[in-house]
Amino acid sequence: MPNYIQDPNDSKKQIPGPKSDQHFDRAHSVTAFTMSKQPTFVQVISAVSDGLGFFFGSSASFASKAIVEDAGGVGPTGSQHYDTFDSMAAGQYNINPIAVSGSAGDVAKIKFIYKGGLDGQGRP
Repeated sequence: MPNYIQDPNDSKKQIPGPKSDQHFDRAHSVTAFTMSKQPTFVQVISAVSDGLGFFFGSSASFASKAIVEDAGGVGPTGSQHYDTFDSMAAGQYNINPIAVSGSAGDVAKIKFIYKGGLDGQGRP
């Protein structure tokens, strides 16, 4: 729930404060090889044919695999731990990855969508 504020018409009453961003659905542009909060679903803006990778593990496994890759000289942006999708048509996909791998042009076509909630906490 939003915080309560003093009613401007009656100082002895309170009214709900303004709603936070968590109350509303929102889209988030992703950056390749960067961990994000797990979305409710993924929106593909236009068709992708060069192949994308999505990382479906936890944030802890993402961090540990990045450290191993960096120590092995591969660099922290290796995509061998990502599940590959060779082509994706435009549309909504009910998948919940935490990171995306691919070319900058293809990754720009991906949006993570987060559903809002009446309690202001958002939805997983």
